Amino acid sequence: MPNISVKEGLLGVSQTMTDAMLGALLQSVPATVLTVGGDGCIKELAAGRRKPGSHEFRAKGKSFARLLRCVFGPAAAKLWQAYETAARTGRTVSLPRLPHRTIRDFTEYLTWSFTPAAGDVVVCIRNVTETVCLEQEFIDLSKQNAAANRDLLAAMSKLDFRLMDLDQAHKKLAALYRITSAGQGTVSEEEILDEIVAGITGELGYACAAVLLLDADRRELVMKASRGYPANMRIPYGQGITWRAALTGKMVYVADVTKDPHYIPAIGNGASELAVPLIHADKVIGVLDVETTADRPLHPYDRDLIGSLAGQVALTIAHAKHVATVEVQAITDGLTGLFNYRCFHTMLEREYRRAARYKRPLSLIILDIDYFKRYNDTNGHSLGNEALRQVAEILRQVCRDVDIVVRYGGEEFIVLLPETGLAEAEGVAERIREAIAGHPFVSREGQPGGMLTVSLGVAGYPFDAKSDSELLEHADTALYLAKRTTRNCVVPYLSRTDRANGRTS
Repeated sequence: MPNISVKEGLLGVSQTMTDAMLGALLQSVPATVLTVGGDGCIKELAAGRRKPGSHEFRAKGKSFARLLRCVFGPAAAKLWQAYETAARTGRTVSLPRLPHRTIRDFTEYLTWSFTPAAGDVVVCIRNVTETVCLEQEFIDLSKQNAAANRDLLAAMSKLDFRLMDLDQAHKKLAALYRITSAGQGTVSEEEILDEIVAGITGELGYACAAVLLLDADRRELVMKASRGYPANMRIPYGQGITWRAALTGKMVYVADVTKDPHYIPAIGNGASELAVPLIHADKVIGVLDVETTADRPLHPYDRDLIGSLAGQVALTIAHAKHVATVEVQAITDGLTGLFNYRCFHTMLEREYRRAARYKRPLSLIILDIDYFKRYNDTNGHSLGNEALRQVAEILRQVCRDVDIVVRYGGEEFIVLLPETGLAEAEGVAERIREAIAGHPFVSREGQPGGMLTVSLGVAGYPFDAKSDSELLEHADTALYLAKRTTRNCVVPYLSRTDRANGRTS
C-alpha cells in the first residue's frame, strides 16, 4: 500500500465518497484502518473482509494503548512510541512487517502506518503474511532449483561426447533444456509431466519413458505421464523394478530385463530398464522410469543424466502441487471445505453474467442457523464447529454438483443454483430445511423445539433482481423476514409490487 497521507488523499472528496472508497479498498486488501484521537482513544475503525458485529468493532471509544497491550504484548511499547512520534512531529511513521504471534500459535506479519490528520492519527494495519510466506517459499525453491541445476551441470560434464556425433550431442542438450524448463511455462502437473516424458523419448531417443507417482492410500505407483507404455498403468505394492527403486530410495538399473524376475513386461521388445526414485524433502513421491530396446542400450552417461534429471523432476512436481494447494486454500473455508466469502462474489458475478447473456434463470438461497449463539454458548465452540461441518455436509448431499455452496460467514451459508427458477429453488431450500431439522446434532434437544434448525431466504433472476448485488440483497431481505417470523422456514423474496399483485412465490 503506497505511503500517502490520508489527509492529502481525501482532500476535496465528500465523506460519503470517502467511506465508499475506503470500504471498497478494504474488501480487497486484508487491512484495518482506525482513527486515534488526541486523547489516545479510538474514534473510528474499519476492518477489511469482516462483517459488522465482529470483535474489532467493539474497540471504538477504547484506549488505543490498552488495546495494543492486550493484543500485541511486548510489541505494544514500540507501536505506542510510533504513534506518539507521528502525533508529535506531524509526520507519517511506518513499521514494516512486524511479526505477531496469534492465539492459535501462528505467526502473522503486519505493516503499520501512523499518519497525522487534523489533530488525530490514522493508523493503517495491513496483513502481509501471505506476501512474506510466498517470498520465503520462492527463496527456498530458488535454492533447491540452484542445487538441481548444479547437479545437471555436473551430469553434463560427465557426458562422454567421444561416443556421440555433434547431432547426438545437440539433441541431448536440447532435451536437458526442455525438461528443466518444463515448470516455467505452466504449473499444471499433467502438462509438466507430459512435457518431461516427451523430452526424454523425443530428444534422447528412448523407446519408453514414464513418470509414476506414489498413491500412499492405495499403496500403488500410478503412471501419470508416459510414452511407449500402455496408458493408466497402476503398479501394486512391491512389484516391478519401479517399486524396488521406490522402496530402496536408490536408482535401479537392469541391463537385461529378461533375467530379472521383478520385471513387468509392458512392451514386447524391452531390453534394459532404469528406475530412479523421485525424492522431495527426504520423501519418495514417485519414480522416473526409462526402458530401451536392444538397438538403443543405456550407457553410463544416460544413467548419470537421468539420475540428475530426477531431482529436477521431483522439485517441479512438488512446486506444482504446492501452487495447486495454495490456490485451493485461497478459495476454500478451512473449517467446512466449502467455497469461502472471498471467491463467492467472483462466482456470483460470473454466473449472473452467464444467466443474463443467455437469458437463463439463476437462483440464490441464503440460510442462517437459528439460535446458533445459544448452541455455542451451551455446548462450546468445539461442538459448534462440528455442527457447522455437518451442516456443510448436508448441503453437499442435497445440492447438485453444479450448484455452488458457500460458507458466507459465521453460521451463514449460501447456495447459488444455476439454471434454476425460483419455484424449484424454493423446493431445494425446503429439502435443506427438512434435512437439517431432522439431523441428529449432538445436544440438539437443548435448542428451541428440540432441534437445530435453519431459516432460509430465496431470490431469483430475472424476476427478483436486475443485478448480481440485487440478487444477494433480496435473498438476504427474505432471510431477514424468515428470522423475524417463525424461523425454521423458507421465505421467498417478494417486492411491494409482488405483494400488490398477490404473488406468493
